[in-house]
Amino acid sequence: MGNYIFNRSNNLDFGMSNGGLTVFLTVLGLSGTLSANTKKEKELILWLMEHDIEVRGLGNGGFDVEDIPWDVINFEIEKEFLVNVIQGAKQKIGWDTLDYVPNEELIMSYLGSFMEMIRILAPENIKKDEYKEWINLGIRDKRFKNPEGYPKCEKHGILLYWNGCIACNDK
Repeated sequence: MGNYIFNRSNNLDFGMSNGGLTVFLTVLGLSGTLSANTKKEKELILWLMEHDIEVRGLGNGGFDVEDIPWDVINFEIEKEFLVNVIQGAKQKIGWDTLDYVPNEELIMSYLGSFMEMIRILAPENIKKDEYKEWINLGIRDKRFKNPEGYPKCEKHGILLYWNGCIACNDK
């Protein structure tokens, strides 16, 4: 269990295997792609997809919810969006595009823990410059620039991040 999702300000975390993290991010991506309407909502989903262990390395895909590139002004709206994304993933939105059946018991547990972390996250605990730093990374290094126009994978219908489709990357 080398991948951990944290909410450090509330002393919460949960761990998962590399495969568990990939499925967790994939089901969030499937749900999030279908519900993301604004540029910022799509960016939040892309940020999650970038934690793909295919690029971060085994055991290095975890993150702290405080590091999500929140917008201080729209924090509550963005939080509500992510809660809705989690609820969609719990309803198995998009799961039919996968070549496998996720372990429902494990994924539902991860999604429940993640939802709790998001719900209790307070605006004073977010990192206010994280969005700017994340965007600037793609400007400084073109390898980490997400595709223009928010294209989706033809097979899975999921937003493509700078390393492609997280579901296709899961070999």
